[in-house]
Amino acid sequence: MKKEKIVVTGATGYVGTVLVKTLYDAGYEVTSLVLPDEDIEFISQYSKVRYADVRDADALEREASGFDAVIHLAGIVNISTRNHALMRQVNVEGTRNVAELCRRQNMRMIYCSSVHAIPCLPKDETMSEITAFDPDKVKGVYGKTKAEATKLVLEMTKQGLDAMVAFPSGVIGPYERTLSNIGQMISDFLCGGLTSYIDGKYNFVDVRDVAKGICAMLGHWSSGEGYILSGHEVSVKRMISEIAKAGKKKMLRSKLPYWFVMGTSYLAEVYYFLLRKKPLFTHYSLQTLRSNCRFSNKKAREKIGFAPRPLQESLSDMTHWIMEHFIVKKGKKYKPCLYRD
Repeated sequence: MKKEKIVVTGATGYVGTVLVKTLYDAGYEVTSLVLPDEDIEFISQYSKVRYADVRDADALEREASGFDAVIHLAGIVNISTRNHALMRQVNVEGTRNVAELCRRQNMRMIYCSSVHAIPCLPKDETMSEITAFDPDKVKGVYGKTKAEATKLVLEMTKQGLDAMVAFPSGVIGPYERTLSNIGQMISDFLCGGLTSYIDGKYNFVDVRDVAKGICAMLGHWSSGEGYILSGHEVSVKRMISEIAKAGKKKMLRSKLPYWFVMGTSYLAEVYYFLLRKKPLFTHYSLQTLRSNCRFSNKKAREKIGFAPRPLQESLSDMTHWIMEHFIVKKGKKYKPCLYRD
């Protein structure tokens, strides 16, 4: 039986690296599409590698043609107020280029959107999959670009594009090779740089479960369908408590008032930018932590067998991964470091 040939854009990203191996283990012939200066050491074990920027339609035509399906992950995830123009070029125009190529070449496409593209309902109301997307109805530049890109993909399915859409919630778990915002928080906490927490909660899903969910979508194909791949609602307090337990550290006792953190949020962005670190919080992320995060994954459970693992497992595995790869012990204290094998 001939193996299906899959190309993954954004293959060196957090979800991408896990997805490439998941597809390989499932028996697909995988090709990773990456930028020229990206680290391919891990993904090259499980896939062929080609180079192209999704903003370059000619390069896409040259490097991403002739496959059975394209899984489009390439995008900029950014909770700050910077790089708006670049975010839109990659998240919207890059997606347009991929979708147009897939339509011309009769390739199936899975677009990895985000729950941030779904308009927020009042608290205590459950958010499920929708079919109409409007950037004006969601907050934050990231959410708006994801809503706009999702809208164009679904509209193109009415014009011949064979596509599906995945909507992950906040992604956590092991295997990141560049610290995410949550990864940075874990590193700072373990190294003593995080001394307080704030109220709030969000929905988080394990990166391994997102990869399995996307893989399952390939096997349960239905053009025009979308699936929310969400996990568990968790408060900031409980998240740090689970991280403390996994890292054998004491739980934080100090909680900062929400009004104080909101008032300093824009200064915090500048501070972390100057340090060249992922921000622990921004004005947008603080608003998100106070918003409704009740996303239903019922449809994905029933239709594609999606089954998110326990939250404790994800946070424990993520904490241990960061301890092994982003932290070094000096005496009795931990110090942050660049990724190490």
